[in-house]
Amino acid sequence: MPSKTEEYLALAQRTANGLTRYWENWTDYLTTASRLYKYSFADQLMIYAQRPDATACADFDIWNNRMNRYVRRGAKGIALLDESSGFPRLHYVFDVSDTGVRRNSRDPEMWQYNDDLKHPVSEMLTATYGISGERVSQQLADVAGKLVADYWDNNGGDIRAIVDGSLLMDYDEAGVEMQFKSAAAISVTYTLLERCGFEPAGWFDKDDFQAIYNFSTPDSVYALGVAVSDMSREVLRNIERTVKTTIRRRNAERSQYEYEQQERDLLDRRGLPVPEPDPEPAPEAAGQVRQAAPDVPEGASPGAVPHDAPEREPVPAPDGGGADGREPDAANHGAALVVRRNRQYPAEREAHRL
Repeated sequence: MPSKTEEYLALAQRTANGLTRYWENWTDYLTTASRLYKYSFADQLMIYAQRPDATACADFDIWNNRMNRYVRRGAKGIALLDESSGFPRLHYVFDVSDTGVRRNSRDPEMWQYNDDLKHPVSEMLTATYGISGERVSQQLADVAGKLVADYWDNNGGDIRAIVDGSLLMDYDEAGVEMQFKSAAAISVTYTLLERCGFEPAGWFDKDDFQAIYNFSTPDSVYALGVAVSDMSREVLRNIERTVKTTIRRRNAERSQYEYEQQERDLLDRRGLPVPEPDPEPAPEAAGQVRQAAPDVPEGASPGAVPHDAPEREPVPAPDGGGADGREPDAANHGAALVVRRNRQYPAEREAHRL
């Protein structure tokens, strides 16, 4: 009887085998990956296989301690393959839909792009990638093409080494390069547009994704998936920082304006004049001589009453543990094909922040 780890490794392989068989399967995966761009391709693949509608995933401790939310009784964890300890084991995460709120619970911070953010996002893309344009959607497509070309220059040899058994074998080296760039560029573009709310499903059809069919083995799917995941993550992290920074700045400016407006209204109600800037001093008459002011004594004047300055008030744990002692399904240890691919094409393992 296979272990839990072996079962999930087999699930990952079956999912990878069918991922590029139909272009609709691939775009469905990209839609899930666009929401979970902070995860590696291996984790995105496992989440897609088990919970394709997931929107925000985190482990038990983060939901319970940092977000002050509880994982609902009976919720089934999403199994991810974890190699951080040197051998494969299963690590479980839960989607936000698996959680409930307590007092002072926090919601995942899900940024959204809109037309009000067009200018700062466009400026960031121009400054970071040297790609300008009147439409952000076109900028994103051009950025994807630039990143794919750079990725091939750095990783083309590794990608050519995994063509055996796939339809890529029908191409020479130049043909393999062209097929990779075509498949990766359209996939990164789709991911970026999807996450930014441009609804790319109506923009593309099966002919646009013709190149993905050549990635017909788990190894070649993994090579393409890692590339698309890494490039999309870089751009979306930059957009996320720009959006959040812009919103914080605008909120601070709005708060300052509202405070000043309330102060003016208060003075108006009391019949007091609104403070105006000091007028510029009149020019002195020609030949006028100023007299030196008398020296100001350094010490306090006699009878001065000292005043004290007013005081001002100063302004998430063990895996699977919970208040009710529940644990997700226990993970067994094993090794299989996905582990080997992880070593061949290591993607950066990141701390998955909401």
